[in-house]
Amino acid sequence: MTDFPIVARGSRLGVSRHVLHHQIAAALTTGTAKWEWIVPFSCHIADVICDSETAGSGGTSDIIDVNRNGTTIYTTQANRPTLLSADTGMFTEAGEPEIQGLVAGDILSFDVDQVASTGSARFKIAIVLAPA
Repeated sequence: MTDFPIVARGSRLGVSRHVLHHQIAAALTTGTAKWEWIVPFSCHIADVICDSETAGSGGTSDIIDVNRNGTTIYTTQANRPTLLSADTGMFTEAGEPEIQGLVAGDILSFDVDQVASTGSARFKIAIVLAPA
């Protein structure tokens, strides 16, 4: 599935969406469970959107992972949101997460699996939830 600019996304008539979001002003560093959310209702993940305003430097990319109850939703690891070193803006996904269904009480979290030598900064993540 192709990701489109965020301006192209929106609620369809009669479909309510909920967005879980977080931001980090400092440079990204690797680590698990950088932020956690409790899923408020049964739903599915409609999209994972990541953005960075400041480029990282070094030979590697910044890679984010999202977990449901401690297990990745990207069973194909190459699909995780990725931002190439020295780039800014939206992270790309090679494919949508394979795990999308959620129930009330699930815990969603995100990890920073890899960063450039100097991680990008002013990072933002939004996880868009839609009714099941």
